[in-house]
Amino acid sequence: MRGLQCDPSRASLLSQRSFPNAMKILVVDDHSLITDALSVLFLDLDPTAEVITTRTAEGALKIQEEQPELDLVVLDLGMPGVSGTALLEAMVTRAPEMKILVLSGNQDQRSVMRVLQLGAAGFVPKSMASETLLSAVKFVLSGGVYIPADLLEEVNRAGIFGNSERARDHDNGRVELTERQEQVLKLLARGAPIKIICRELGLSEGTVKTHVTAIYRAFGASNRTEALLAARRHGYDIG
Repeated sequence: MRGLQCDPSRASLLSQRSFPNAMKILVVDDHSLITDALSVLFLDLDPTAEVITTRTAEGALKIQEEQPELDLVVLDLGMPGVSGTALLEAMVTRAPEMKILVLSGNQDQRSVMRVLQLGAAGFVPKSMASETLLSAVKFVLSGGVYIPADLLEEVNRAGIFGNSERARDHDNGRVELTERQEQVLKLLARGAPIKIICRELGLSEGTVKTHVTAIYRAFGASNRTEALLAARRHGYDIG
């Protein structure tokens, strides 16, 4: 699972990334102290960024629906009136390609595994230093999947799919993709949404979605995060 934790050289890719419009980040947390602090951090990262905050699950879903072009969502799992990972699941269902970085006070291995399996692009504990948090944000924006270094070994040992039959079935031998599927996979690894992949490769949306589905099936994955983790495990050089 090389390339999952924060790497300064990889994180620096953010400075090379060009946003046609101001970067949009949604912060979802019921504590105004945290939303205010994160807003300041992200504006330090990119003074042109638009940081949107909400303190309710309903607000998060409404903003997501109204602004599907969000570059990143930083989501607190412990929202009032929300059970477990329900809000994360709802947001992933609505927009599977959206990058969601989970923020949580609970950092046990089971919780990390769960949010990654659901499609989150990373997991950061609330105790994390602000400098490290910014590195995690940069890494996720550049297409990476962030796991804190102190939790990476546990997750690596257990495997993103745990002990499931699906993991064993798809970990025997190298998964072979077509040349076009590899092109799509590399764009997925860069964090490109479906519409950007269509434009980059000159393909219709239906064709790209067919390739994405085939990639997921090949790796026994159900979302982008699982597919990228499995691809790295199978030796694909996707950064």
